[in-house]
Amino acid sequence: MSAPLTFGVFPLGMAGGPDGLAVGPPDDFEAIGRAFGELQGDGATLLPRMYVVWTGPGSTATAHAQVAQFAGIGVPLDMVLCYRDPGGDVPAWTSFVAEVVRRHGRELAALQVTGEPNLTWAGAAADGAFPGARDALVRGVLAGAAAKRDTGATVAIGFAVVPDLDPAASGFWAAVRDTGGARFAAALDYAGIDIYPDVFGPRLRPAELPATVEKLLRDFRERDLATAGIPAAVPIRVCENGWPTGPDRPEEQQAVVLETVIRTVYALRTELNITHWELFTLRDADSAKADIFHQFGVLRDDYSPKPAFHTLRRLIAELG
Repeated sequence: MSAPLTFGVFPLGMAGGPDGLAVGPPDDFEAIGRAFGELQGDGATLLPRMYVVWTGPGSTATAHAQVAQFAGIGVPLDMVLCYRDPGGDVPAWTSFVAEVVRRHGRELAALQVTGEPNLTWAGAAADGAFPGARDALVRGVLAGAAAKRDTGATVAIGFAVVPDLDPAASGFWAAVRDTGGARFAAALDYAGIDIYPDVFGPRLRPAELPATVEKLLRDFRERDLATAGIPAAVPIRVCENGWPTGPDRPEEQQAVVLETVIRTVYALRTELNITHWELFTLRDADSAKADIFHQFGVLRDDYSPKPAFHTLRRLIAELG
């Protein structure tokens, strides 16, 4: 039988957008724990996803402290290391990544090296706007993999990108191949993609959503990863997916969209070697604010559930 999906969730009430960080009421960690327990039920462990932002050599000590704090909660995490250095110090970045693996490579479930290094227009919300982002991806993965070999660490090392709508124009995947070659492909435990159909880009009719999701995943596997020389044996993870509520975005529709996306991913998991689907995000940043970055949660900012919370709990029990 085919393996079930592994489900993950970003648990905090914040979201990064082009205009900065969307935040609201402080996080209630007891409420987060209860919500995780409800979503997980009696099934497999739900994977918490966390982000640490490295902004250059001067931030290294702070970033290490944040990683240690997250790693110390006693639950294996999917940890994202974001490269946001205006100075483009890739050697200092690779040293940071390697040290994270040396210190925490047996505590963390996964380590994502860079966050969306091919997204160049989103400002501080993605790594692609910072100098040297592509090299930070390739050299960071290689450094992390070398530290993993040296220490016998168990953490899964990979990356995540956004869909490349025009790879011929961006040249991203060919450049990854030329920079990293076979060593980069061999260093990967997974290749991740963040997908937000019907959020960024054109609005979709419900009937269009399954084909759109399938195309995004097929293009990633069969075109982009293949161009970079990354074989089909490297699993794909859907590292971020969500659908915000708000004006013209009913809460009931959020539940429908998430179920459609998850079932489409599940149906393709064997053919395309997809192992994970992770939600962005558990809780709204601020349910009173109408912009989409404040209302991505399946819970409102007071931790009351939207319909999608119950839908997700059912899907985790069925497909996880």
